Amino acid sequence: MIIRLGFVSTAMAIYNNTPSSTFTYKLFSGRPREEAMQRAIEIGRKNLQATQRILYYNAAHGIRLFRLSSALVPLATHPDVRIDIAGEYADELRKLGDFAKSHDIRLSMHPNQFTLLNGSDKVVDAAIDDLNYHAAILDGMGLDEAAIINIHVGGVYGDKEAATQKLFDNAPKVPETAMRRLTFENDDKTYTLEETLAVSQKLQRPCMLDLHHDWCNPSAVSPIELLPQIAKTWGELPMKIHVSSPKSEKEFRSHSDYIEPEMLTAFLKSCKEIDLPRIDVMIEAKVKDLALFQLAEQLGKIRGVKRLEGGVLSW
Repeated sequence: MIIRLGFVSTAMAIYNNTPSSTFTYKLFSGRPREEAMQRAIEIGRKNLQATQRILYYNAAHGIRLFRLSSALVPLATHPDVRIDIAGEYADELRKLGDFAKSHDIRLSMHPNQFTLLNGSDKVVDAAIDDLNYHAAILDGMGLDEAAIINIHVGGVYGDKEAATQKLFDNAPKVPETAMRRLTFENDDKTYTLEETLAVSQKLQRPCMLDLHHDWCNPSAVSPIELLPQIAKTWGELPMKIHVSSPKSEKEFRSHSDYIEPEMLTAFLKSCKEIDLPRIDVMIEAKVKDLALFQLAEQLGKIRGVKRLEGGVLSW
């Protein structure tokens, strides 16, 4: 089994290189519109250039999994701004995608917690705008469906069954360009892994297991017991999971700087036992790439595990 480790958004080891520089609407509205629009577009271009540096870094260090920042283009979906992703950044996106494909780096995106498909009509409309933005970035890179957009199931609003049905009712509103990339992740307070798996099965989309969220909000059935069903939702795509460690007993839901490997190791062993050919593990830790290298070193010491590259192991 191949294990590929990845990290989120930015590389701590690269000095002064953020892919998430911002430009608020307050600043935008304080300038002449044409000037403000050009400023927003230029900040997006700088964020994409910073992302290119991170991909160079990942390729050099043997990291084949990376989550792009959702804040690459500031104000892109703001109703008073609206930036044409494909038109403005065609060259930058194509370059990023070509590099990622040529170095076998799987990219993904994860909109924020407000991108919900079972909220009010206004919330759902904004969520669809946001999903279209994320899809435009990945489509502009020319990436296949392995480049996923991951979201949570949503809120409960006092009636979980009705809220889930509202998600099913709204799903057809999501354009195919976004839906073909969509995955659903269990969260740390509301929808358990078992409930999220049922949603994924109903919508025929992959189920994204977050191990830390399952510890915070456990199902009656363990992730290991559900593993064959979860793996099946991914079809021909390599299965992907999220892992983080609690910051402390008091701040159990918060992410720690690094990953404690024991629980992950037990889960990976189960993946091996069901003959999963490959699993992609997204590390959600505060020190990002530094946490990846420490975890890779720790996993590489397990009997039978061989570290093939900086972030790739076989077991």
